Amino acid sequence: MQISSKRLWIEAAVGTAFALAVTAVASGEPHLGLGRLSPHPVWLVVLALAARYGVRGLVASVPVAWGGLALLGGSWRTAPGLALKVLATHPELGALAGALIVGWIASVHERQAHLMDEKLQAVSARASRDAAALGELRQAALALRARNDRLDLSLTFLRDVARRIESGERVLAAEAALLLVVARLGARAAAVLIPASGGRPLATIAAAGAWQAAASDAPDATATEALRSGQPVRAVELTGAGPSDSDLAAPIVLDGVAVGVLVVRGVSRMGAAALRDLAVVAEWIAPAFEKAGSGAKGGGRLSEVPDSSDQEPSAFGPVEGKPSEARGISLITL
Repeated sequence: MQISSKRLWIEAAVGTAFALAVTAVASGEPHLGLGRLSPHPVWLVVLALAARYGVRGLVASVPVAWGGLALLGGSWRTAPGLALKVLATHPELGALAGALIVGWIASVHERQAHLMDEKLQAVSARASRDAAALGELRQAALALRARNDRLDLSLTFLRDVARRIESGERVLAAEAALLLVVARLGARAAAVLIPASGGRPLATIAAAGAWQAAASDAPDATATEALRSGQPVRAVELTGAGPSDSDLAAPIVLDGVAVGVLVVRGVSRMGAAALRDLAVVAEWIAPAFEKAGSGAKGGGRLSEVPDSSDQEPSAFGPVEGKPSEARGISLITL
């Protein structure tokens, strides 16, 4: 216990005055019992302060207690000698030894309490740091759990898409491919188109999103160019593309012949990576068109695809250039 020296001296003086007053009233001995009461009751003040403050209380209380007793118990000329003579007696020396033991024990306990307080402060600081670290670990665990949930959801989604594409059903595969490209590219709408007979615009076999609202009776320049060239096309690369045309288009190629086209509108990104992803999906669903046969479900292979600048966009012939370079590209997972 840390207190000021002034407070310690005041407590010693007050305790001594109280002890001498009680002694004078209770004992009735002359000179406050100096030389007659052995050991003198003033030692109670010394023991109390020694027990409370340790060695500091002992050092402060002994001169105050015995100085006050010497001054009030006799004349100021004879008081110092009388006090020293009384202190040399065996009872007083025994009381002094007892006070020393009490003060030493109290000091040991005070040091231990101080050490424990320092350790408590260190543990409290460590607990605060650990609590902060625990909070960060909990946040990291929640983030990892959410990431794991998203990964599990992505794997479940991809597994369902893969099963539908590998089923061999052209419409089912087209619908699964549209779900994949909409989720991957963030498109507003997407569709799988096939050539139509009789000079009509391209026929839609599957659509996703707001495709009907975005559709137009005019030929889709992006889809037409993808079918004509057999290569993935971006609308920004075409001089004749307008707002009603698809943003990206990738042909569905079988043995060098375009049998359909995968188109998207309202995509959030239109870079080369997005076009490559669209081409991979288009290549993935090509076997479903092959399994469907040349006359199944309104689609088939094209026998002739002339340049769209010379003939109607709905008439198509052989695909120029090489087959789609998307073959062999691995799909980038969601």
